[in-house]
Amino acid sequence: MATVTKLGMLCLDGTPTEPEVKYVPGTEISIVSGNALRWVVVNGLLIADRSLLTSISWDDLDAQGLVFGEGTTIGRQDFRIRLLKAGDKDDACNEWDAALDVAGKEDGLWNWASGFFWGQEAVEDPSHRAVRGRNSARHWTWFGSSTRGATLGFRPVLEPLPSDGLRPGSRACAIGGQSILYGDIVDQTAYDVILRPTKKTALAEADEGRLAIPLPNGDLAVDRSKAVMQNIQSID
Repeated sequence: MATVTKLGMLCLDGTPTEPEVKYVPGTEISIVSGNALRWVVVNGLLIADRSLLTSISWDDLDAQGLVFGEGTTIGRQDFRIRLLKAGDKDDACNEWDAALDVAGKEDGLWNWASGFFWGQEAVEDPSHRAVRGRNSARHWTWFGSSTRGATLGFRPVLEPLPSDGLRPGSRACAIGGQSILYGDIVDQTAYDVILRPTKKTALAEADEGRLAIPLPNGDLAVDRSKAVMQNIQSID
C-alpha cells in the first residue's frame, strides 16, 4: 500500500493558494510550511499526488528554477523541489514509471486523469518537452516548452536533502523507499540511527520493517544506507 503524507502549503506571490488553480504568468511559486499538500512517498522521493497548478508552461517553471531543482525548506525539512524525470521517449527508464511500478497506477492515488504534467526532459527538438498522464497513467507525449493550457500542469517532486550534525537528543526525519519516519535520536552508529518515534506512529507502522527494524522497547533502528536523515529540530 502506498504511503501518503501531508506537508507544505502552495503559495502564489506569497499568498496561500489551493492546489489545481490556474497559473497567472509571472506569479512567484513557493511551497511553505503547512499541512495542506499530499505527497506519495516512493523510491525515496515525495511526489505530489496531483498537479498543483494548471495552465503553466515548462518555460514558466524553468524561469523559477523548478525544472531541475531549487532548494527549499518546508517545516524544518530540506528538499530540492523539481520536476520528475518523465523519459525522453515512450520506453525510456524514468522516475514516473518507476513510481507507478511500486505504488500502483490508480487514479484515486495519483489523479493523473485530470490532465498532463510536465517532465524534465527535452524530446528530439530542443523546444519540445515530455509530458505524462491524462489519457492513462503511463501515457507519454510532448508539447512545446512555451505551451500553456488548462490540461498542462505542474506536479512537483521533493527530493530530500541530508542534514549534517545529527546527534542524540535532536528530532529527526528518515526518508527512504516508501517510508517516512519521525522521531528523537536516541543513539547512532556509522550504520544505524536509533529513533524513538513521535506521535506520527502510523507512518512507522506502515513501514513494516523495510526502512527501520522495530526494537523490543519500541524504538526503531534505521538503516543509514537506505535512508536520507534530516535533523529537523534540536531539543536542547
